[in-house]
Amino acid sequence: MINIEDIKNNVDSLKQSLPRLNIDSIFLEQNGKIDEVFYNNECLHELRSCSKLLVAMAIGIAIDKGMFSLDTLIYPTIKNVVHIVNKENIEKIKKWDIKTLLTHTTGYEKIIMSAKEIKEKQLDTSNIINYALNVDIPYEVGTRFAYNNVEPFILSVFFQEKFGINLSDFINENIFNKLDIKEYKWDNYGKYCPGCTGLFLKHTDFHKLGKLLLNNGLYNGIQVVSERWIKEMCSMQFKTPEIYKKERVLPKIGIGYFTFISRDGFIFRDGSNGQNIILNKEKNLLITIMATEKDMKNITEVLRNLI
Repeated sequence: MINIEDIKNNVDSLKQSLPRLNIDSIFLEQNGKIDEVFYNNECLHELRSCSKLLVAMAIGIAIDKGMFSLDTLIYPTIKNVVHIVNKENIEKIKKWDIKTLLTHTTGYEKIIMSAKEIKEKQLDTSNIINYALNVDIPYEVGTRFAYNNVEPFILSVFFQEKFGINLSDFINENIFNKLDIKEYKWDNYGKYCPGCTGLFLKHTDFHKLGKLLLNNGLYNGIQVVSERWIKEMCSMQFKTPEIYKKERVLPKIGIGYFTFISRDGFIFRDGSNGQNIILNKEKNLLITIMATEKDMKNITEVLRNLI
């Protein structure tokens, strides 16, 4: 068992060496008991890449509704809304299926569509799909993990083009409403939900997403996401030795569906500037952190020697 006081002590200790450690709030829940620490007032907070969790959950709900399957190819649905001049890419994109996108195994070499890249290159987010799909895809599909923001966005485009529903509206109806999440903001890239970023939630509601993962899709007696799908999201789908760093509190051993698999039964999802959902089902433990800390590794340091 760990307690919130241990975490607070670690925060205080770290601030001696990292005086600008910007943590807004930490929630610790174990065996159904929750403790909360607010260092700043709760407000709508940008989740960045933690938004990807909701995309994965929505895809699972859609699959369970029979709308498509993990091996559904996405190119036939999106081909009329993209202009790919890089002809070598087309044959690879034609092989992309839902599972490929959920596991970041599309064949890219490095991160695409990061906030930094968008700012530095002054990319037009309303037409970013054509930029992303014309960046070189040097590796064979399904053979290599490369984390980036393209995949959740393409899933969003696919979903809207196939069903005429913005993915954020589908998420609101099928997830937010059932979690009693009423206050949020999620701006589009053009007409599409970004999927990869841009969602603003309060920490209280952010924690509910972690509870779905911890409790196999169940929230207040409602099966929001199927148990089967949550277990798949939190299971090893692809090993990632290229990003493993043993010195990290939570080294990334592999990936589920937009989740990271770490040591000793820990599963997590992080976002730029330090948003974290960290869980361990065997320990019935859930930790969520909201932060505005550019050096993301500093955030998980508050859990050093505790988990």
